[in-house]
Formats: sequence, C-alpha cells, structure tokens
Amino acid sequence: MQWKSSLRSLASTYKLILIIIVLLAFTAVVRREFFSYENLINIATNMSINGILSIGMTLLMISGSFDISLGSNLVLSGAISIIMLRFTSLPIAVMVGLASGAAMGLLNGVLVAKFRVNSFIATLGTMVIFQGATFSVTNNKPVATENELFQAFAAREVIFGIPRLVFYFIGAILLVWAIARFTRMGKFAYAIGGNAEACRRAGIKVDLYVIAFFVISGLFGSFGGVALASKIMAASAIFGENIGLLVIAGVVIGGVSLSGGVGSVMGVVQGIVLIAVMDTMTNFLVGYYQLLFRSLLLLGVVLYDVLSIRQAERRLERLAVASVRK
Repeated sequence: MQWKSSLRSLASTYKLILIIIVLLAFTAVVRREFFSYENLINIATNMSINGILSIGMTLLMISGSFDISLGSNLVLSGAISIIMLRFTSLPIAVMVGLASGAAMGLLNGVLVAKFRVNSFIATLGTMVIFQGATFSVTNNKPVATENELFQAFAAREVIFGIPRLVFYFIGAILLVWAIARFTRMGKFAYAIGGNAEACRRAGIKVDLYVIAFFVISGLFGSFGGVALASKIMAASAIFGENIGLLVIAGVVIGGVSLSGGVGSVMGVVQGIVLIAVMDTMTNFLVGYYQLLFRSLLLLGVVLYDVLSIRQAERRLERLAVASVRK
C-alpha cells in the first residue's frame, strides 16, 4: 500500500523528532519544572556550543573523516582569546582565537590528506598536542577575564532573554546547510565520502577539499571555544574533555555515517537536540549518573552505525541478486 510506504518514509525521516517528543512528554509527567522558561533557555544555550562544533564537523564526516581533537581546539582557542585580551582589543583577540582554530584544522587536514595518516590517529595525536599547548599557555591554571564586552560576545540577551550564542548556532546551521545544498564543495563532500579514489580519477582535488573540511571544522571549533570562554569568562585545559566524542556522537545520531557519504545538516540538528534533551533529562532525573549515560550513548552510537551499515549492505546484496535473477 502506498500510504504505508509514505508513512514508513516519514517515520524514518523524522524518527529523532518522534523520540524527542516522547522524551519530553515523559519528562513533563515526572518533572514538570523541566519545562520552565529559564530551563529551556539554559538547554538551548548549553546545546549551542556542542551544536556549533557538530555543525562544523558535518561536512568533514560526510567526506569520510572526523576530528576528535575538537575539544582541545575549543579550550586552546578560548584560552588564546582571553590571554590576547590582556594585550589588545576585543576584535583582534576574537580573530586571533578563531585563526588559531583554523590553523589547528589546517594541521589536521595536512596530516590526513598529504601524509595519508588515518584521521583517528592524526587527530588523536593533535588532541594531546593542543591540550598540552593549553596547559602551557595557561601555566596549568584557569585563565579568566572581567572584560564585559567580551562577555557580551556570547552572553548578551538579544530577544525574549535568548542570548547571542543561540543565534550563532542558528547562523551556523543555515551557513553549512547552504554549503551542503547549493555549492560544489558540499556536493564533493558526499562524493569524496562515497568513493575518494573515484573522485581523484575524475579530476576532483580530493586532498584540497579534505583540508578545507578540516579547516572549516577547526574554525567552528575555535568559534565554539571563544563563545564558551565568553559565556563563562574563563578558559581551562580541562573544560573540553570528551567534547570531541560527544560531537561525533551527535553527528552520527543525526544520520551521518562514520564511513562517510551520507547524512544531512538538518539530521545532525535533530541529533544535537536529542542529545541535549537526553542529557538534561538524565541530569534532572538521575543526577550524577549523567557520565554513565554519556558513555552508554557513545557505545550505542557506534553499534547503531555498524548495524546500519550491515543492513544497507544486505539490502544492496538483495537488490543485486534480484537483478541477476531477472
């Protein structure tokens, strides 16, 4: 029946939204204060940091690579921007912080594209390097600032008590969605993730695009780092622990395969919202078991991705067998 097929397609497309609605309904019954306006604003604000990083990594993961050094990028760029405030103006301090993230992304991209280092190994190494650099520049202590203009960069409320940070997240979504949907770079991300060698034979400059995707990811990571430093008026090497893995989890839950080639920006947004809702819900309901929940979530993401790939391979095998029999 056609209507059953359509219903199944809608359920598959919006399954994360359905899960989010169910979780919100459950939480509404158990803890009604969860839906206070202040708490919802806090969820949106806290989600925006990881959301900006996830959106920035979307094209990179679609192309078949990922960056687990993003958490170290975040804390180093935030620390650099705060330290620069001691010597220069706010715009320059922010730009230097952003430039540092782009440079970190460039290093990762060169290691992966030019030296053919696996992205997991390359970014695992740079993660340690960037975190060590943060300990060095901060002298193994948190660095803070009292610059009110810097605080306003992310924390100033724009409308209805919603801070700028949330609007930065929305802007990031629209920008990367437009790149993925309407530009050659976005189309090449899918092609490279599907078959990089075939793209090389077709004349596509795969290495250049892979480096560009790493730079974009690094730039978004540093923007998130500067925004986080602005929000809490401080930076420390320990603030970014596990962020890279949570970002990857959000992207994969949103439908981007770890092997690349498939996914969408709007799917990633759903994954980000789902993790934020689940994270806050578990904090409300079970408190200090939140870390255990995150660990189980990461394990579940990996298993889900593996099972999805196997299911897709079996579907292709069945189609191939059917075509041969015809």
